[in-house]
Formats: sequence, structure tokens, C-alpha cells
Amino acid sequence: MKISEFDIATAEGIVLLNDIRLDNHVLPQGHRLSHEDIVLLKGIGIKKITGASTSPDDIVASTALGMIAPLVCGEGLAYTVSKSSCSCRLIAAEDGILFCSDERLAKFNRINPYLIINTVLPYKTVKKGDVIGSIKLRCPIIEQSFIDDLTYRLSGNEPLLKISNTDSITAAIIYTEFYNDKSELKHFSNITKRLLKNFPNIVFEQEIHCNHDCNDVAGSISDASTKHSLIFVIPGLPSSSSADTIPSALRSSADEIICENIPQDTLPDLMLANKKNSKIIVVPYHYDKVTSPLADKYIKMAITKDKLFKSDFPNTNNVLMDTIVLTDEEKENIITPVSSSRKNKNDVNIAAVILAAGCSSRARRNKLMIDMDGEPMFMKAVRAAIKSKASPVYVVTGYHAEELEEYLKDLDINILRNNDYLSGVKTSIRLGLRSVPSFCDGAILLPADMPYVSSSYLDKMIKSFTKGQHKQLCISYFDGKKYNPILWGRDLYSKADLVPENSHLRSIFMEHQDYIKLVDADANSCVDINFPYDIEILTNK
Repeated sequence: MKISEFDIATAEGIVLLNDIRLDNHVLPQGHRLSHEDIVLLKGIGIKKITGASTSPDDIVASTALGMIAPLVCGEGLAYTVSKSSCSCRLIAAEDGILFCSDERLAKFNRINPYLIINTVLPYKTVKKGDVIGSIKLRCPIIEQSFIDDLTYRLSGNEPLLKISNTDSITAAIIYTEFYNDKSELKHFSNITKRLLKNFPNIVFEQEIHCNHDCNDVAGSISDASTKHSLIFVIPGLPSSSSADTIPSALRSSADEIICENIPQDTLPDLMLANKKNSKIIVVPYHYDKVTSPLADKYIKMAITKDKLFKSDFPNTNNVLMDTIVLTDEEKENIITPVSSSRKNKNDVNIAAVILAAGCSSRARRNKLMIDMDGEPMFMKAVRAAIKSKASPVYVVTGYHAEELEEYLKDLDINILRNNDYLSGVKTSIRLGLRSVPSFCDGAILLPADMPYVSSSYLDKMIKSFTKGQHKQLCISYFDGKKYNPILWGRDLYSKADLVPENSHLRSIFMEHQDYIKLVDADANSCVDINFPYDIEILTNK
């Protein structure tokens, strides 16, 4: 396909990029100009026209959108394509909450300027039949290579959008009393009522009262976390700085503060934190008086997400979609795709964690950036993981992180930066496995210096894993020796490690000998690049 401005005399067969108005009718976008059209256009004085000359492999917008939508739609979603407007509406196929990462949505919109996706507010409660999103192709025709490239870019993660059910969630609520009078009690009551109205699936099964001082609040949070996976803190006073009572108590009791505030002058003191298996939500002091879609969104995210990460709560700039009512044509063409995320309950779910944080001290240079076929070596492992059945895919960066992440920014995968990479590969392993969703049965640990590992071999490792079997450790095996990559079952994450140069030196593999499955590999699958002579051999191939 070639888009250009054409002399009207040579424009027969050109596809229009825009509607062209004639005296008594319109030549619509996507229309292919005929000889009769050329005569009419000349008759009204048009001398040049912008359009697209096409090839047999090019795809019209409606067909392309029908191929793109299933890549985006996860559980609980359907779609309908309009042939007349080069657009696709995304529709809730069931009641629930819309799950959508702002960061991933922004990345999708950066893929190509001719492809746009908008959604309603992420984590909004929606009903079956609601329009929750829209995909737009600005051009009425697109190359097949564009679809192939998009399929690759979106294959390393869960579907971009999904609807999750709204089952009841139990929680504890902590009131930090400062005045201890009727007015304060009314204030606490009003906030609790507002929470129950905005988040009707919450059930408060325990109320805790404590003094508004650092030690009492910290102690109450610690006690509640032993019994509850979700804890709300309703403060007796607003927090004005990071040294205030509630922030100080949270720092002393929580494992990690995920969100310290939000950029809203009327409700800045929203805080989110993790403590072991508990999520902590500090509700803003004026929450009962101020409407805040951002605060409600963050609270709903904290309630519904399986795990909380700082990267989930940035100050984002995505444009939200206005309410849309389906046309009759769109209603008649609603399609519910067979989503890849709707796996059979017996299918295994395996993530991939690519370890790319090391400083290559033995190689005496940054080996991960060695050029191979026009791209850095570490991208070979990344591509293999994306093309395999592993999902989601994580890349742990550290040394020269910005340089590596530049190559990953337009791929729909998960990037984890390990700022403690100098402490060894174990820190990257822990960071990667801690981020793997709980629905995954296990995860492949794949060093990024293995340029010849293939997606088919990773799929072979996944196939060797048995769903529901307790304690599994699948290790690559070739010529009588154990090698990386390794697939660790979820219940062995705390023991996870890599195979060292001498596979017999790592006691962990002896300790779990009863659970080990050896996966037959070939010479290429086991190649890793460690020393200068390895690099020399690699670059001379």
C-alpha cells in the first residue's frame, strides 16, 4: 500500500482516505475510484486527490479491526465492527469491573498513529451491554504486515481489557480517633457510608478503634493484617506531610507503600500499601465531602487487583471515552470472541521471567547489548518468550536499564527494574517471581544471555509441567548435565535459583530431587554467553 496525492487523471483504482462530497451524493472513505467517479470529480474541478494505491495483501479496515479486537478483548468482552466508520465498539458481555492498565493502554496507542483505542474509566463497574471501549483505524485499508506486527507486540501478556466479576470482598476498617466526640463519630460514619455506596461489594466484618498516634495506628494495622487481606484506615485528621501521623504509622507497619498521595488538592492524602498478604487503603480525610474519580479509581484498583505495584498508580494522561449508544448496525453485529484467556480449567498457566539485570562482569562488557542480526542479544530471549505459550512475560532490568528498556518500550510486556541488581541474580529472581500473578501455576526463569533458546523449546518445558501436581521443578537437560532455563512451580518460588556453571554445586537441586523433571534440550537451547571467548565465538558466527 502507498498513500500519496494523485493527479485525478491517474487516480482510477485509488482508495479514498476521506469522504468526498459531490453534488448529489458522497463517495465514502474506503471507496475505490472508478472511471465514472473520475469523470464526476473532474466535472466539479478537482485536479488532485489523496488516496492509497493497494496490493492484493492489503486488508480493509473492517476486516483488520475484526482481527485486532480478539487480541485486545479478554474475559467478559464482546465487540462489533462498523464497516462504514472504520471503527470497532468494545462491549461488556457480562456485569463486572473493567480491568485495564493505563500504562499498557498508552503503549497500545503509541504502536501506530493510525490505530487508536479509547475506553471508559478503567476499573469502572459496568453492566452487560455497556460500550466500554472503541478501536479506530484512521486509514480505510492497512497492510497485512501491520497486523502481523501488532499480533507479535500483543502476544507477551494477558489481554489488554477484561471484565471481572464483583463478588463480595471482606475487609477490616480502622478508625483513628483524635477528638473522640460525636462530631468525629459522625465524620467516620459518613465516610463509611460513602465507601459502601461507591464500592457495594465490600463487607466490613471487623471495626477497630484506636488513638490517632503513630504507635497505636501501626499496632492496629499490624494486628488487622493477621486476619484480613483488605484493611481500610479512616483517619481522625488529614495528613499534611510524609512525617505526619498516618504516613509515619504506615511506614513503620507496612512492607511497602505503593501510593503516597494523589495530585488533587482537596483529597491529597489517599495512601495505599502492602503488608505481607494484606492490602491497606488509607481513605482521604475529606472523602465524604469531595467527589474524586481518581481516588475512587485507585481505591477500586486496590480492592480488585490481585497484587499492587507502584507502577500501577502513576499520574496518567489517557483520554477517556464519552458515553456511546450502539447503532442498529452495531447491535446486529455483536461478536463475542473466543479469548485466549478463557483457558480450560485443566490448562497450565506459566509465566516467563527474563533476567536481564546483571552487569556482565565476567564478559568484561555489556554482553546483553551485543549486536545479533541487527538487534541486541537479549532481545532473542525476549522474542522467544513472547512467541511461546508463556504469559505474562516479565523482563527484569538493572544495569544500563534505560538502554535495555528503550528496546522494550513498544512491546506489551511487563518491565521490572531491579535497583539492587549489584547484590546478585537472586534479587532479580525474587522481584520477578513476586510479580507473577497468583493464577499462574509456575514461571520459567530465563537468563537473557541465552540467544538461541527457541519458543518451541519453552513450549516443550511448559508441556512437561503437570497441572495441580504439588512441587514441580522442570530443568533443561542435555548431554548428562542440567542447564537453564528452569520452570519453577508456584509452591517452590521461595527456593528458586538458576543452574550454575557446574550444575552439581547448587544444593537446592539435590534437595528437591524428588520433584525434578528433566526436559530434553539440544545444544543450541543451552548456550549462554558468559566469558570473552563466548562473545568472540558468537560475533564470529
